[in-house]
Amino acid sequence: MIKSLQTRILLYSLLIASAPVLILGVISYESQRSLLEKEAYNALNAGSFNIVNETYSYLNERISDVKLMSTNSVIIDPDSTKEKKSVELKKFIEAKGNYYGVLFLDLKGNVTADTSNKMIGDNLSNRIWFKEAMEGHEFLSDVYKTRAYSEPIIALSAPVHDLAGNLIGVVSPAFRLEGLWEMMEKKANEVSDKYPVDFFMMNQEGIMISKKDPHGVIQNNALDEMGLTKGKLLEASSSDKLYSAENGEKIYSIQPIHTIAQTENKWFVVVGANKKQVFQPLNDLLTRYLTIYSIVFVSIILAVYLLTKSIVRPVQGLVEATEDFIDGKEFITSENRSFDEMEKLNVAFLRMMETIEDREREIVRTEKLKYVGQLAAGVAHEIRNPLTTIKGFFQLLKSQDHDKALIEKYSDVMLLEVERVNVFVSQLLDLAKPHQLEWEKLDLKDFLDEILDIYTSSIPSSHVEIINGVTNSVFVHTDRNRLRQVLLNVLNNSCEAIDSRGRIEIRQTAGSQSVMLMVIDDGNGISPENLKNIGMPFYTTKPDGNGLGIATCIQIMEELKGKFLIESTYSLGTKVTLIIPTSNRLIK
Repeated sequence: MIKSLQTRILLYSLLIASAPVLILGVISYESQRSLLEKEAYNALNAGSFNIVNETYSYLNERISDVKLMSTNSVIIDPDSTKEKKSVELKKFIEAKGNYYGVLFLDLKGNVTADTSNKMIGDNLSNRIWFKEAMEGHEFLSDVYKTRAYSEPIIALSAPVHDLAGNLIGVVSPAFRLEGLWEMMEKKANEVSDKYPVDFFMMNQEGIMISKKDPHGVIQNNALDEMGLTKGKLLEASSSDKLYSAENGEKIYSIQPIHTIAQTENKWFVVVGANKKQVFQPLNDLLTRYLTIYSIVFVSIILAVYLLTKSIVRPVQGLVEATEDFIDGKEFITSENRSFDEMEKLNVAFLRMMETIEDREREIVRTEKLKYVGQLAAGVAHEIRNPLTTIKGFFQLLKSQDHDKALIEKYSDVMLLEVERVNVFVSQLLDLAKPHQLEWEKLDLKDFLDEILDIYTSSIPSSHVEIINGVTNSVFVHTDRNRLRQVLLNVLNNSCEAIDSRGRIEIRQTAGSQSVMLMVIDDGNGISPENLKNIGMPFYTTKPDGNGLGIATCIQIMEELKGKFLIESTYSLGTKVTLIIPTSNRLIK
C-alpha cells in the first residue's frame, strides 16, 4: 500500500487528469478508425462496382459482336467459299480492332476459315466453347493460350444458322485483353487518388488475370494467396463487407461479373489495397495523439509534483519537528507559510506540544512523589524489622542483670540486624547511585566459564544442573564486575525457582552490534499478574526478599548500554535475556 502523501496526491491527480484525456483519445481514435474503414469500404466497393459495370458492358459488347458476326450474310450462306468467309471475317476484325482473329468451324469442329491462316484444318471439337455453341448458346471461355497467338486470349463462340434456321457451324473470335485492362485501369484510377489499389479478374478456380503479369495470366492459385476457398470466394462476393487477407496485409472488395453469355467458370473483379496505406492516416493520428498525450502527461506530472511539494514540504517539516520533540529537542514551528491551513496546523501543534510538556512535567512530578512514597514505605518496612529486634534486645538487656554471656548473645544478634540494615542500604545505593564503569573488551565464553566454575561449587543444592551452551568465543564491551553481579543474581533467582530437580541452560545469539545471552530455567515460572510488576522496587514474591535485586539488574544493564528482558510461563519456566553491546560505538 502506498503510504506517502505526496505519492498518493500525485497518483490520484494523474488518474483524475489523464483518464478523461485517455478516454477522449480512445473515442477519437475509434471514431477516426470507423471513418477510415468506411471511406476504404466506399472507395474500394465503388471502384469494384465501376469496374464490374464497365467489364459487364465491355464483355457484352464482345458478345454482341460475335452474335452479329454469326448473322453475317456471307457467313450464314452455306454456299460461300472458305476464302469469302475468311475475307469477311478479316473485314470484321479490322473494323472492330479488338480481336486477334476469328475462326469458323464446321459441324465436326474442323477449322474451315481462319483470319490468321494458322489453324486451317485443326479439329477443335473438344473445346468447351465449341460444344456450348453447338448447343445453341453464346459462350465466353476462360483465359488460355493457343499456338496461334503469343498472348493469352478469351474465346467467344456463337452458333451459325442458315436462312432456313439450320445449324451450319460455329464462329469463334478471340479478343484482345489490352482493351479490358485499359478500361479497368481507368476505373481503378478513380479510387486511387488517396492510396494505390490493385485490380484483377479471377475465376472460382483461382486463375487470376492481371496486368502485373507480362502475359496477363497468373497461373498461381490466387485463392491460396488470399486465404480463400471456393466457398469463401462466393460468400465474399455476395457480402457487402470488405474481405481481409489472412496475412492481414491487404483488404479486398470482391464483386461477381455477370454476362449475357454463358461462361466456363464464374468470374470476379477484385480491387485490393494495402492496409498500412489505407490506415496510414490513422497511424499518423495515433502518433500525434500519443505525442500530445505524452506532453500533457509530463506536464501534469510536473505540475502535480510542484503542487504536492508545496503541500507536503511544510507537513514534512512539521513531522521532523515532532520527531525532534520526541527525541527531547525543543519543538520549533516551521517558518514555511505556504497556506493558511498549514499556519493554523503549526500553531495547533505548538499549543499541543506545550500542553504535552506541561502534562509530562505534572506526570513526572506525580510519579516522583509516588516513587518517593513507595521508596519511603519500603525503606521503613525493611529497616523497621531489624530496628525492632535491636530495640527489643536493648530492653531485655536493660531489664536484666549484666550477664556477660547474655550480653554477648544479644550483641551478636544485634550486629547481624545492623549488618542486614547495612546490606539493604548498600542495595539502595546501587539502585540510586551510578557507578564509575570500567569498560573493557571481554570474551564472553571465558567470562561465563569463570563464573560457572565458582558458582556451581557454591550452589547450596545439587538438584540443579547448569548447561553452558556458549561454546564459541565472542567479544563484548562491558564492565566485568557489574555484568558479574547481574549474572549471579539471575542464576540465584533461577536456582531458587526450581523446587525439586531441574536445569538451567545458557544460550547465546550473536548479532551485528550486540549479543543476546539467554538464561533459561524450567522452574516454577512467574504468573502474568506478577510478571508485569517485576522490576519495581520492593515488589517481591520471596518471603525474605526486598524486590531490589531485579530492579538493580535492570539499572546495571541500562548503565552497560544493554537491556534486561524477562519472559516467563507459569509452571513451565523463565527466560532472562541480557542484550550486551559488542561494539564501543554505543558507549559514550
